Amino acid sequence: MSLIVEIAGMLGGMMAEYAHSKKWSKIKTFFTASAGFFALFATYVLLFPSDRGVFIGIIVAICLGTVLGLCCIGLMHYYEKYKK
Repeated sequence: MSLIVEIAGMLGGMMAEYAHSKKWSKIKTFFTASAGFFALFATYVLLFPSDRGVFIGIIVAICLGTVLGLCCIGLMHYYEKYKK
């Protein structure tokens, strides 16, 4: 699981930098980041199903994708507001 988290962090950082350099809107960045994180965690759940079932894993992947998408937007907003 830690490898998946590290890959997600790396991809999230690269995606945020790319979106900032291309001047994407925050909505487009949110949906792209959420979809990327969802796909990554859903793949993990499908490859290594837990005892609670795949359905719970997909729900958790949706939640993580949404939260991490919001984190990307928050970091972009923070960078734009306080860049020096």
